[in-house]
Amino acid sequence: MGAGVTVQADVAFLPALERRLADRRDDLIALTQDLIRIPTLNPPGENYREICEYLDWRLSDRGFSTRLIRAHGTPGDCDAFPRWNIVARREGLHPGDCVHFNSHTDVVDVGHGWTQDPFGGALIDGRIYGRGACDMKGGLAASIIAVEAFLEEHPDFAGAIEISGTADEESGGHGGVAYLAQQRLFHPSRVQHVIIPEPLNKDRVCLGHRGG
Repeated sequence: MGAGVTVQADVAFLPALERRLADRRDDLIALTQDLIRIPTLNPPGENYREICEYLDWRLSDRGFSTRLIRAHGTPGDCDAFPRWNIVARREGLHPGDCVHFNSHTDVVDVGHGWTQDPFGGALIDGRIYGRGACDMKGGLAASIIAVEAFLEEHPDFAGAIEISGTADEESGGHGGVAYLAQQRLFHPSRVQHVIIPEPLNKDRVCLGHRGG
């Protein structure tokens, strides 16, 4: 995202970015809560359009061009439960690589034993409670907040930034990442790097990806 910037400049730049991120803690909490409160249960694949429209509003307001893409004909796609995805892109002021942040928007069945509303997003003692808080609406919110802070700190960046919210990861990704890949939206000519904030350990960063 900073092609052409020297290593020395990058090192000096990080503390300022970290301060911006720290200042946006409340925004991160609120965004995570908003996403949790949209119950995107899969199966059957509920409210994909609603969460994509929310992300469309959020990212369009930050200067991203957005596309809402329905995965017609994929497993589970139907008029009652259409498989909607969103891809948002913001071009930098200078040529360079594209960095793409991908998160899935679906969550698994609620299950049993909850002591909090599974779609309430309650904040208690520094923890957010709700289905998808970890896997992976928290990661989606974190990537959006990180990109927004980066753009504030470095508006003249090189390359492009993309953020996607995709369907059906919990059931194989056929109506999400797989469909977008078939449409060549991840082709190396337009996307050179992908970051997936899927939950592992909070301080662990891995190179690679399990599964499809």
